[in-house]
Amino acid sequence: MAGVRVVVTINFPSSEIAEQAAAGMVEAHAPIREREGAVQYEVFRSAEDPCKVVLMEHWANRELYDKHWKQQLAAGGPDLDPSVKMGIEFYNYEEYAIDEDGHWMPADPADRSKTIRWK
Repeated sequence: MAGVRVVVTINFPSSEIAEQAAAGMVEAHAPIREREGAVQYEVFRSAEDPCKVVLMEHWANRELYDKHWKQQLAAGGPDLDPSVKMGIEFYNYEEYAIDEDGHWMPADPADRSKTIRWK
């Protein structure tokens, strides 16, 4: 399945704040998981850094992600605290599989490079 992967890494000033925020995010984001195109919208808490929370999003396509983001902005957007450090990453989501030679390749043959073969 193609789509858009969004990784939001949030570093809170304390583990207590991170714990409260993660619990609040799970509850507040429940309706988002029901939106059209939301394949994954899940909150994770780091086992190594108790101040770190990661939101993993997977949207079926760019158009549905854009629709979701416009809804977020219309609702007031994210409430950003200046004491919280946040990084956001966007990726084209692509599934991979191992071919007969043991190489990782895009699962969909149409997505495979015609000119490059990595070894």
